[in-house]
Amino acid sequence: MQGTYSTPYNDKGEASFWRTAVASITLGQDIFPLLHQITLNINNPRISSIGSCFAQHVGQWLNAGGYRFNQSKLEMQQVSSFAFGNLYTPRCLLQWLNINYARKPFDTNSAIYIDNNKFYDLLRPSFNPAGFDSQTDLVAARIAAAAEMRTTLVETDVLILTLGLTEAWKDSNDVYYPSCPGVISGLFDDSIYQFHNFSYEELRGDLEDIASQLNAINPNIHIILTVSPVPLTATMTDKHIMVANQHSKSLLRTVAGFLSDNNPRFSYFPSYEIITVPCAQDFRFETNLRSVTPQAINYVMQHFRSVIDKTVLAQPRQEQKINLLQAKVNRPDNNEVVCEEELLETTKRLNTIQVPQTKYNVTLFGDSHMSKLSNAFNNISIQHCGGMVMNGSGFSNKKFSICDTEYFVPLESAISRKLWSAILGNLHNHEQSGTTSNSTIITNLAMQTHRNLSRLGTWLKQAYPEGITKITTKDFVDYFNDDLIEQMSILLKLHEHGHRVIVVSDPPFSQYFEESSSFTHLIYAYFDAMEYVLTQLGITFFNAATTFDTEIADPENYTSTIVFPDNKQDWAHGNDRYYTWLAQKLAPLLHQNAPKRARSA
Repeated sequence: MQGTYSTPYNDKGEASFWRTAVASITLGQDIFPLLHQITLNINNPRISSIGSCFAQHVGQWLNAGGYRFNQSKLEMQQVSSFAFGNLYTPRCLLQWLNINYARKPFDTNSAIYIDNNKFYDLLRPSFNPAGFDSQTDLVAARIAAAAEMRTTLVETDVLILTLGLTEAWKDSNDVYYPSCPGVISGLFDDSIYQFHNFSYEELRGDLEDIASQLNAINPNIHIILTVSPVPLTATMTDKHIMVANQHSKSLLRTVAGFLSDNNPRFSYFPSYEIITVPCAQDFRFETNLRSVTPQAINYVMQHFRSVIDKTVLAQPRQEQKINLLQAKVNRPDNNEVVCEEELLETTKRLNTIQVPQTKYNVTLFGDSHMSKLSNAFNNISIQHCGGMVMNGSGFSNKKFSICDTEYFVPLESAISRKLWSAILGNLHNHEQSGTTSNSTIITNLAMQTHRNLSRLGTWLKQAYPEGITKITTKDFVDYFNDDLIEQMSILLKLHEHGHRVIVVSDPPFSQYFEESSSFTHLIYAYFDAMEYVLTQLGITFFNAATTFDTEIADPENYTSTIVFPDNKQDWAHGNDRYYTWLAQKLAPLLHQNAPKRARSA
């Protein structure tokens, strides 16, 4: 009424105003009040999670918190309720639901890639990366995964469905893929596969179909929608990636909002908003500005506790503070969750890697050190092929299988297999043409001391339960025979096939950092023992660490400048200057007749 100072906003609470509900909140410490309207009618619910890679974060946090999280029995490599990994679009989930759906059955014999008599499941590109022996086995595994999914859904009170992308790939039969064929598994063929960007209407229709089918399986299931805050890695649209990402997330958020407001089967939890609301000195993303930090996951899930834990609601607001140190989620290697879309970055390298038509006399393979060495070789014009194949943890944790015809098969990812395939092609070219005497392999296989020292410690506790005061060379040799026998057998087989093998030690930088200096003597003893063993086998060992210590007067100018989010230094690697030095030290060895030792040059 005219003449009064009343507005429609006068009766709104603090949660309706940005200043009181957002600007006054200390991100990472305070809980946002009244952030959601989810009410569950069950205590200690059984929870399943599905969707994009952000769903893995959710599962890890729930497990760490002791909540009743349904973990797939068929897929134990990832934290996942179902045995088909990440599904970034609703359509992909709908296809799995349709496998046993009589009204609209899905062809279980579709989306299969065949290579060298191995069968790869393109609906689950990261599942069984070694491939199936037959199409029958693959289809049976798919049906088993679909059956487990239905059993799990029957035993689910809350299903957290994280929406990740609108961009997708499909084939001529309208089969939709969780990732572009050829990126993780398979081979891209533009006559078969085409890009598709889902519309609002398609997303909404698919989610409504999903809700209908879930209701038929379990009428008591409650669907909580979230939107992944993790940006797109790449876009197939003509838009700038930032614009394309915002378009995708906006559509997903709009659909989630409409359904949660208008369909009682859905609720919405605002993890996207918690991660993306502006923040000074942002703690929520890693240094790549894409991967979400464990602190951010903890902050989101502390809010989610109010959904599944009714005791939180009884706490006064002033007591609802966040202790970031409470995050007990186990951080995977390199602070990364298994996100298949991240591998798009690596495909830029794969696009230029082909099985060589002409032979390269120098071949590199190993972990990230070999990638850095490859760059250094390029800079000083040393022709070669290869580089990184797997992470150091992949070799240390034996994410490979021994193979008579391929030496070994990397199992860390399909991209690892492709990287190794190009390297293997070069080695086979030498073997088939009888020129292995010209072939030199440089590798750091069986090094990975930043990982293997921990495994050595575990081995020592088992071998000497009463304790040990001094570790001898014999102890190292026994450990190598017990824990590194597969890695050593690969090196020996390459050597026996006529290739000259040079194993390069890890860098010497542990001694310069507080968090690693205490075990430097163990690292150097590891190198000495490895040199002893390899020399007995006729394999060259280049001890880069001791050579560097002898020659370099300013080692601080060669160390890595990387600092991890936990403020620890990257002592395992050097900087570009170090790898250039290493490349220059190895160059003379490439032109020598195969010596048995190469401690220094």
